[in-house]
Amino acid sequence: SLQLASAPILLENQEKGGYNIYLRPEITMGAFGFNVTHEDPEKRKVFGDLKFREAMSLAINREELNETGFFGQGTPKQYVGFSPLPEFADPKWESYMAEFDPDGAKARLDEIGMKDTDGDGFRELPNGDKLVLNLNYSTQGIAGQTVELVAQFWADVGIQSTVKEVTPDEYRSAQSSNKLDVAMWRKGQPLAIVLGNNELWVPPFENYFGNRSGMLWAEWVDSDGAAGVEPPEPVKQLIADINAFQSADQESPEFAELGARLVQTMTENLYFIGTVNAPAPIYQSKRLQNFTEFKTHSYEYYRTYPYRATQWWLTE
Repeated sequence: SLQLASAPILLENQEKGGYNIYLRPEITMGAFGFNVTHEDPEKRKVFGDLKFREAMSLAINREELNETGFFGQGTPKQYVGFSPLPEFADPKWESYMAEFDPDGAKARLDEIGMKDTDGDGFRELPNGDKLVLNLNYSTQGIAGQTVELVAQFWADVGIQSTVKEVTPDEYRSAQSSNKLDVAMWRKGQPLAIVLGNNELWVPPFENYFGNRSGMLWAEWVDSDGAAGVEPPEPVKQLIADINAFQSADQESPEFAELGARLVQTMTENLYFIGTVNAPAPIYQSKRLQNFTEFKTHSYEYYRTYPYRATQWWLTE
């Protein structure tokens, strides 16, 4: 699908090309998820430390990311699971640990024992091993400029990385086999989908095609504890709450309480780190008739499905 980076050249050539471009809000946004069940035990220990994930969130300058990567058209946000945010959730969570605070990030990294021990400007793991994050991404799931900028923000607080574009299949294969250091893909679902699908709240927190983390937690859940790694209590709380939430009366206080707690638990623990929620272009040939302008640019609402594309036609 088209992303905002394509908008300027598309808008410039609308008249000559005989098409219309509409910028419409996305449901999802690019999000980063550290591999909390990494096969390397030292990385797993660090990625599983909430202080580290807080540091990585605070290190991101979302305002700069919005201006540089999204032409100032987006809204810097934290990942909260739901998109848009339902009424039962406190709006404060969308800005939780999302302010640009490099000093706060550095202080947290110092606190967990990540220091530059060899003088190269980058921090080592607490045991002294070198840390270089492998940031493999696919442009189908996240804009390359977003990844490049985030890598630079992290480098500015002493976390080294290498950025590499891969195919969607390569990315998904590595993610599913627990080989990624950091998952990165667009993420988020509206309430209507969450009511019938619990995947964002249960490890690995999405399906094969999405942004997944905690693969060994998922193995533990799927095997009833016979294999994998037992997840921490907040994850168990998410699982219990999403199941209760989906079966609760939507007019009841219990429903609102469960929904609010889902947002709080997901956001406070930063299993995924949000960036910027931005619009994206929708292309319509002027030959296409009976076309209804889209309200969102989203796979979550199945692209054209709500707009009765079977009733469109093309003029000669």
